[in-house]
Amino acid sequence: MATTPEQRIEPVSPSLGPIRLPSAFRSLSNRNFRYLWFGQVGAATAMHADMVARSVLVYNLTGSSAAVGGVLGARALPMLIFGIFGGVAADRFDRKKLLLIIQSWSLAMHATMAALILTDTVLLWHIYVLAFGLGCGMAMNQPVRTSIIPNMVARDQMVNALTLNSIAINGTRMVGPALIGGLIFLTDVGWAYVWAMTAFIVVLWMTAKIDMPVIEARKDRRSPAHQLVEGFKFIGSNRMVLALVLLGLAPLAIGFAHQTLLPQLVDEFGFDEGMIGVILSVGAIGGLAGGLTIASKQSVTRKGLVMLASSVLYGLSLLGFALATELPFSPVLMLVLLVFPFIIAIGVSQTSFRAMNTTILMETAPDHMRGRVISVTLLSNALMPVAGYGAGVAADKWGVSAGYLALGLACLAVIGLVMLIYPRVRNL
Repeated sequence: MATTPEQRIEPVSPSLGPIRLPSAFRSLSNRNFRYLWFGQVGAATAMHADMVARSVLVYNLTGSSAAVGGVLGARALPMLIFGIFGGVAADRFDRKKLLLIIQSWSLAMHATMAALILTDTVLLWHIYVLAFGLGCGMAMNQPVRTSIIPNMVARDQMVNALTLNSIAINGTRMVGPALIGGLIFLTDVGWAYVWAMTAFIVVLWMTAKIDMPVIEARKDRRSPAHQLVEGFKFIGSNRMVLALVLLGLAPLAIGFAHQTLLPQLVDEFGFDEGMIGVILSVGAIGGLAGGLTIASKQSVTRKGLVMLASSVLYGLSLLGFALATELPFSPVLMLVLLVFPFIIAIGVSQTSFRAMNTTILMETAPDHMRGRVISVTLLSNALMPVAGYGAGVAADKWGVSAGYLALGLACLAVIGLVMLIYPRVRNL
């Protein structure tokens, strides 16, 4: 009997019986998901290297947080231009081939950036162009990578697998940014991109080992434009899905933009740029703890409540950052008593929110629509530079605390708006 797009597509590779893993990592017993997950670890390592190196490089060249936000915008702009079509491609073409092409492109971008910096020929416009190029790869990568997970693992392991996907990012953030910050301090910014280039070589090898499941919906050869409209109609006709997408603007677009302000924050505290990596790594402790807590549970019954609590915690933590820069204490004391605890809370919030939000969306969307649904949620990443640039302008004009204050209030405002539109989100 032929498989219809709406039917559940079972994993192509069953869990491996002899392997016994702790409950928090149980979905890694699936061979294909294991390769996909370790590939995510490698890609996250490269992402953190670029994030730290790009912020340091731009701030050293310009001395402006607004400029850091502008380059972040160049990297996220492709999400607005190509992100939705990345979801269409994920639902239409062979996902393994797409991943290999995308990852080869990202490898080339990192290699070019390393060459420009190490030969001392890098200019600000180079950074903008290559940031845009990396953004193009990201716009295509995440819809493909995320939408394939429900077809690799059993339904009762989906929360676990999607949480581990977030843990891959936050686990590497716990040590990656600090190591990259140390590497930059001891050598040069260019070597961070050599690190990223090496990571993507490993990612390509991991992806080549995956056996992708066949999705019958790819036999649908209607035009990409028709499929794009179909995706928007699905989201617009489902108030719950629409509310979940809008709620993502709080922690994933507005909240995450706080990283734009980190170079100015450490500068005002009197630390060198290596402290950026340390702060991000400390934040990853919270992300890892929150992710492991969720992943270890057999099921989560109040996903909506977890999402809302995580979003509120994120907004309040940003307001805490604003407070930390204004109190008349030593920078070291502020780091230990306020900055580190708040960045840990942000890590917990982001991992918990992303896991719950993505799980509900993947459980709601049919197989043939998942790539497009995920691509719409990634518009949050595309809008992040708007928030980052606005916060950077405020920070340049009134001090870094004004930037954090603006982000925290905007984050809480979005949560309030979603609750007015669809109050039942807390009951999901």
